Amino acid sequence: MSFELKGKLTDSSGNPISNYTIKAYDKDFIFDDPLGTSVTLDDGSFKITFTKEDFNKQLGESEIDPQIYLRIFDLDGNFHETNVITDPFTPYVNPSEVKQCEAVVIGSGFGGTIISLSLVNKFVAEAATPGSAKKKLVLLERGQWWVSHELPSSPGSHEFEEIGKQKKGIREFLESNNMPYRTWPYPDNINGLSQFLNTVRILDRRGLYDYRISNKVHTLAASGVGGGSLVYTNVTEKPQKIVLDSWDSNLNLGLNDNNLKKYFEMARGFIGVNKIVTTTSIGDIKLPKAKAFQDAAKKIKQETPTIVTNESTFDTGDLGQDLSKFEEDIFAVDLSITDIPYRKDENTLFKKSPYLMDASGKYSYSTILNSIQGNQPENQFLREKIASILLKYNSETNVCQRQGRCALGCIPGARHTNNKKIFEYLRDSKKKDHFEVRALCEVYDIEPLTSGAFKYKVYYNDYSSREQKQVIFNGTVGSQSYKLEIRLFRFVDDGSKKTIECNQLILSAGAIGSTEILLKSVNTTRTTGQKLNLSNRLGEGYSTNGDLLGVINPTKTDINATRGPIVTSAIKFNDTGSVYTLEDSNIPKMFAGVSRFLSQSDLFRNLLGYAGTGKVQKIINMITQNSSNVSLNITFPIQISEQDLTKTLLLSGMGNDTSDGTIKLQDEWKNDPNRDMNALNVVNVDFDMNKLVPLFSKMRHSMERIAKEIGENGLDSFSTPLWNPNPSNIDENLTVVLHNLGGCSMGKDRNSGVVNSNGQIYNGNSANLTEPYTDFYVIDGGIVPTSLGVNSSLTIAALSFRIAEHIVGSSNLPVEEATVNSKKVYFPR
Repeated sequence: MSFELKGKLTDSSGNPISNYTIKAYDKDFIFDDPLGTSVTLDDGSFKITFTKEDFNKQLGESEIDPQIYLRIFDLDGNFHETNVITDPFTPYVNPSEVKQCEAVVIGSGFGGTIISLSLVNKFVAEAATPGSAKKKLVLLERGQWWVSHELPSSPGSHEFEEIGKQKKGIREFLESNNMPYRTWPYPDNINGLSQFLNTVRILDRRGLYDYRISNKVHTLAASGVGGGSLVYTNVTEKPQKIVLDSWDSNLNLGLNDNNLKKYFEMARGFIGVNKIVTTTSIGDIKLPKAKAFQDAAKKIKQETPTIVTNESTFDTGDLGQDLSKFEEDIFAVDLSITDIPYRKDENTLFKKSPYLMDASGKYSYSTILNSIQGNQPENQFLREKIASILLKYNSETNVCQRQGRCALGCIPGARHTNNKKIFEYLRDSKKKDHFEVRALCEVYDIEPLTSGAFKYKVYYNDYSSREQKQVIFNGTVGSQSYKLEIRLFRFVDDGSKKTIECNQLILSAGAIGSTEILLKSVNTTRTTGQKLNLSNRLGEGYSTNGDLLGVINPTKTDINATRGPIVTSAIKFNDTGSVYTLEDSNIPKMFAGVSRFLSQSDLFRNLLGYAGTGKVQKIINMITQNSSNVSLNITFPIQISEQDLTKTLLLSGMGNDTSDGTIKLQDEWKNDPNRDMNALNVVNVDFDMNKLVPLFSKMRHSMERIAKEIGENGLDSFSTPLWNPNPSNIDENLTVVLHNLGGCSMGKDRNSGVVNSNGQIYNGNSANLTEPYTDFYVIDGGIVPTSLGVNSSLTIAALSFRIAEHIVGSSNLPVEEATVNSKKVYFPR
């Protein structure tokens, strides 16, 4: 059982009292248990959270609710003690909660975010017509909000507070609306590591990391507002042309590289991308790991130029660019992180364009101003370029600080995650009227309705369910009279079962999540209403995306693996029909101590097994090399030097597998007549390891070529700890999949897929093989029909924009189209 105590301290005139210390206690017979401490902020607010484990039973006490009271300390150390906060508690009801609405979106990853914002824009536009009914979209997300601990929870921390009226930041917004949230694990020491490990859902249903263990396949997905964008490595790269064209030529989906280009550009503009390979923004010194990897990449390209497919990103239409003078950095990947890059391969707007140079070859403000005036083509180009830069960096804030903790949560907030997009719509007064986000709401059943005003009924469990007690205390501490307003929330451990009805239903819970929801719905224990009847292909067509982990340890030189974004560079291959990508990857310093396990297969597998089964203490003991003296109850920050990782480079591989794995319900659960519909982790993910051999053999060979250049001991420094290439050991291998695809794959009809190319779910009751359910879609990685051979986020976003345009029209998409140098570009709207 968890508790959250929120309050506000004011004086007799209602003015906030800041910097007073509030301590919470549980009153006991002998000695009272301290529950937590907080200091009032500039608006007088404070918050203390605690759990059932913080209460100590004494002298045979039974399991009873705590007897909570507070002490208020002034600046001189004087304190006043309140009475005990007693029962009864009453259920907390969200004032905006409805049971019927126009649209429900399940999941808030790239698909869920893009379609949610698009529908909200449509509803806002429709509401402008007099007499129109107000439509509302409810977003159901199984996880909670996650934010940086550095974000302020009261308005006094804003730098420009006195200039105009500041909008609330995301943490302030969540606090003022009583929405549960957690902060990213921090600092980077054993305490932070313990906090991180305890965010796995097997330990905490409200946790962030959904790590599942099947026989041969381990899968990792996110569980939070923002979906996979919260934990990915920010790579936003497009698949190779041959992959996208195969969707048309082999699958008859009518989708190919050419007709998807526009949507990939929309996705790039919406997400916001930059290349980050340097030690600082606007610097020109490459990160050591990026330089080492790219040097190896250049040699591979020189030796075998026909299999390396990295393409030029030079803008050949840039009138101020002299391509003969610069060498392009073709191996730097696009990342969804804010940065102001120094690019030697591209003329920057104000420094090098010949149109900004006076007769003596110097640059000045006057030449810049002169050069953007007039109607010459070059002047028009410069004006458009300036406008595009202003648009881009107006929405991309907080420059990357190279902390290397992307997948753990970016403390400075330089990553472009979906929760920020969602929040911007929630704090817009017009859009908020049409938009509600319900976090910690996990869907387990969908019923198609055959009568009434709505088409679908969604069953979910609300893990944000709370009971509350409100009380006001008045008193004096020292010479100061005070008023203390308290709201104490008591979370319901098992949540509350709820339903909501809608006309439009979009499933965007990720490849594993969406497939699991549909499988549960088909196999529901409900004895009322209708059941979904879907394609027999449901759960088929699963792809690992060829995810393969390589390790180079030790490297020849110090590569400072904890510095920079997790991924900076990639080599793309088309190797005799096998399409794949290899990327450099680092390890956040929170994991310093693991380097010795990465090259030892058995130990590394044990480490993953402990993570997947919630054995946090085992992991702590392994990393600290201490089996007895280090416990999870430590109160001091045991620090492990990041020097441990300075010569360790990870290689992340992705390639085109056979895309014929399965996601199936576990027989034990499926055959139980009393099965719990909301049970956690009831699917098995399976893939034939033998079918990965041809792809992984080529990927390992290319990884070995990199290791020859980077490894201190050449090939002896290289390993793939989860994959043994020995043919006799193939069945002992496993793969950890970070880019789950398929399960609800697109197909030309329901005999070949679960959804059509617009994401509409095929109706299994229809005599027509291509007839879909009305207004029922899947929009996430589950619909991707093949492996991609590259990180999946940009492709999912591009497909989402295409489907959103089909549903709401182009004018309601959350991107703004502009023409720069005769090309269509897109910016967030």
